[in-house]
Parts: sequence; structure tokens; C-alpha cells
Amino acid sequence: MKKITAVLIFVIVLANTFAQTTASEWMERARVNLIAGDWNNVITATSEAINRGSTNLDAYWWRGLAYSYIGNNDASISDLNFVISQAPNFPNAYSQRGFVYGTMGMLNRTIADYRTALERGFDPTGGNWTIANSPNVNSSMWLLGLIHMEIVINRFLGNNDAVTRYDNLLRTLCTDTNVTRADVEAFYRNGIRGLISATVDEEFNRISFFIENIIGQRANSFNGVLTRNPQNGHYTLRYTDARDVIKELTAQTLEALSSAMSRSGEFSQNAINTVRTQAGLIPAVVLSDRALDEIKTVMTNFFVSPGTETFNAVREVYSLYTNARLETGRAIFEQARLNCIAVLTGFNEGLARRVIDDTERNSSIRTLTREQQQRLVQLR
Repeated sequence: MKKITAVLIFVIVLANTFAQTTASEWMERARVNLIAGDWNNVITATSEAINRGSTNLDAYWWRGLAYSYIGNNDASISDLNFVISQAPNFPNAYSQRGFVYGTMGMLNRTIADYRTALERGFDPTGGNWTIANSPNVNSSMWLLGLIHMEIVINRFLGNNDAVTRYDNLLRTLCTDTNVTRADVEAFYRNGIRGLISATVDEEFNRISFFIENIIGQRANSFNGVLTRNPQNGHYTLRYTDARDVIKELTAQTLEALSSAMSRSGEFSQNAINTVRTQAGLIPAVVLSDRALDEIKTVMTNFFVSPGTETFNAVREVYSLYTNARLETGRAIFEQARLNCIAVLTGFNEGLARRVIDDTERNSSIRTLTREQQQRLVQLR
């Protein structure tokens, strides 16, 4: 009986301690634990601060960091997404999210976040950051791989200032991390094919469109994004509900997604039909595997060895779908054209612009060549 009483007294004291501690006090505890690298207690303290109504964005930032260090990637991404939504110019949040994506194998998103972080002022030099001590060497090495990519692409584009800036940054990071330029170049060559493949798969399995959604007297029209998982074929619809809250519906099949939309009570039949129609325009569904493999191959060849010949091959693929869209008016060609540019823009916006400008200057635009007509046979 005495033991039970002692336990009850301890629980009561502990409960009172938690109840009396303010959000600011919990944030101070979180700061101390952060410095000590006590990630679990950082999560506990920041969660308590948030539960007590803390408006300090560091609560989410520190918790997102802590989650990433204990391997809870989904929770980390959720907190980092919130930080970025509230502070879109905070570069470290992009860098950390990119690192987490890398540990999840989502390297195309890693590259996109690392690039955004650098563009918004992220400085990876100095401090104690080293490749050898990183929780995920592959994810960290892609920061160096991205910088190497910027050097070779900007050299091809003739952007000498950018080449100098990134070359100096890579030199400093190689010294800081005890990684050689040869190591970085070999890592880049060995990984770029997989990175291009993952990026093409993601972009060509996605389509954005406007949904006119009128239910009775209530209209809630919005832009929707429909994605198809290239691994399992599942569909996800991302949309905004009547309260302007971003929501998602995921289903194993298109039919199941339509049923889920109907059950939600948020969609008119016309909106459901629109989603079904747009699903039929997802390029990865319509194009043959051979067509997608061609896109991956020509882009990989260029990023491995940027030059006139490899660039012209990339431009020719984009020109193929541009000409087909203009000559036939078929929506699938327009979507494939947009997806090609989306892939290039994700790696280098200047490169994407160069492809568009060179294609528009080409006198053969609007006319499918015989070779292009033969290549379109690749479509199912």
C-alpha cells in the first residue's frame, strides 16, 4: 500500500509540474536539450510548448530537426513543411527537408530542396558538418553532387559568374568534409541516371488541372493535382476544400478514387468526371515505356556530358511533343511537353529556358518531320 501511495504522489507532483510549466519554459528546456543533442527530450519539450499554444516557430523547427535525427522522417517532413509555409525564405528548413528526403530515397526532392536552400542563402561551409559523420552519407553527398551539377550546366550555358561562385563553394566544402573533387564527380556520374529516372517518373505521373465543383448553390472550384504512384499505381488527388484547407484523397485505383470522392460529399459528379478525364492524360499512363526511357536516356546523357550534341537530343525530344501538340491539338502532347520542361526546370531553370527558346527559333516548328512521325508510334 505504501508503494502505491508513493507512486500516486509522484504522478500527482509530475502532473502539477507539467501543468505549471509555461510554453516559454518548455522552449528553454528544448533549447538546452538541443545543444546537448538529446533529441527525444527536444521532441517532448517542443511538443509541450506547442500544446501550450506557443507561437514560436522554433518549436516546429527544432522538433523537425529532432525527428530527422531519430529517423521519424514523416513527422520531420510535416514539421519542416509547416516551418517553410510560415517562413518561406528560411533556407535551413529547405536544406534539412532535402536531407530527410534523401534518407527516404526521394533524391529528386532532395536536389530541389538543396537548390532552393542555396538560392535563399544557405551556407553549408564551416561548422561541424562532415560527410563521414552524417546520418546518411548518400543524402549529404548529393549536396556536393548538386553543386557539381551547377558548375557543369552553367559552364555549358556560359554563366561564368555562377560557375565561379559554385566552384569556390565546392572547393571549400571538399576541404571541410575531406572529400576530393574526384570523389564528387564519381558520385555524380554514378547517381545521376537514377536521379533523372526518379524525376521523370514523378513528373510524368502527375497532372494539374482546374476543377469546376458546384454542389447545389455552393461553388468551390479549385486547382487540383492528381498523381499516380509509379510503383503501385495508386492515385492521390490533392485539392482545396470549401474552407480553403488543402486535403488529399488516396485510393488504389481510379475507380476507388472516384468512389472516395463521391462518399466525401465534397464533389459534384462533374468534378468527379473531370478527375477521371484528366487521369487519362497522365503521360506515364499514355506513353509507352520506350517513350519514357528515351526521355530518361537523352536527359541523362546531357547531364553526364553537357555539349551541343547531347543538348540537341534533349531539345529534339521537347520539339517532338511541341510539334505534335501544335499539329494535332491532342492534349496528351501538350502535357508531355509541359512535363519535359518541368523536369528540366527542377534541375536548372536557365537550361529549361534555353530549350524553349531554341525550339521556338527552329524554323521546322509546327511541322512533324518524318522521323518525328515515326517516333510518335511509341505512343500506345
